[in-house]
This record gives sequence, structure tokens and C-alpha cells, in this order.
Amino acid sequence: MPLVKIFHGSYFTEETVEKVNQTIHDALIECFQIPENDTFQLWISTDATANFVDAHYLLPNGKRDSEFLYLEIFCGPGRTVEQKRSLYQTIVAGMEQATSLSKQNMFILLNEVSLENWSFGDGKAQMIAF
Repeated sequence: MPLVKIFHGSYFTEETVEKVNQTIHDALIECFQIPENDTFQLWISTDATANFVDAHYLLPNGKRDSEFLYLEIFCGPGRTVEQKRSLYQTIVAGMEQATSLSKQNMFILLNEVSLENWSFGDGKAQMIAF
């Protein structure tokens, strides 16, 4: 059920996009126990010249650069703080292993959305019983 928006200002090869998508999906399966076929990921290109991202904010080592990715993950409520921490760490470790992206360039925001606020088509709220 998670919906992932991936905002980026740089060009990424098709291979890198596939690796990023797979890394995020694998982490969601492992940490949030989502179904294997539950994949909703949207890449949103932004104008790099109009992005204002502090290169050092809350980073004691390293800095953000032009390959900065902002991951916004919408999901249902109920995960523990440990599951969320594990998700962030698993995504970052997987990105560093599968791609040339640095962990400093991974900004992740998790939005928990109540189940009645989801419709997966057909004008229905499939996640709740009426």
C-alpha cells in the first residue's frame, strides 16, 4: 500500500532508476512487510536550479550534492519507531550498495495516512470495510 514519490533534480540512467526503485521496494517488504506486488513509485523531476537544499543541515560528515533524492513515502499507520528506523537504514544501505548515490543524498519523509483516506481506483476505499 505505500506510495513513494521520488523527487530528483539530476538525470539518472534507466539502470539507476531501476536499482533505486528495487532498493526502496525491497526495504518496504523487509521492514514494513508489504506484499511483493505492492509497488507504487512515482519519479518527479524538479528543476535543479530552483531547488534550495542545505548541503550540510544535520549531517556531521559529508554533504548533499546534485544527486540529492527526496523520498516521500505515504503508508498506513501502525509501524513502530524501530520499523521506521530500520526502513531508513535499509534504504540507505541498499542505495549505497546498488548505486553510486551517497547516504547523505537520501532524504526520507514518512507520511502515515489513515486507511479511510486511500482509494486504489473504482471510487472505493478498499482498505476499510463499510
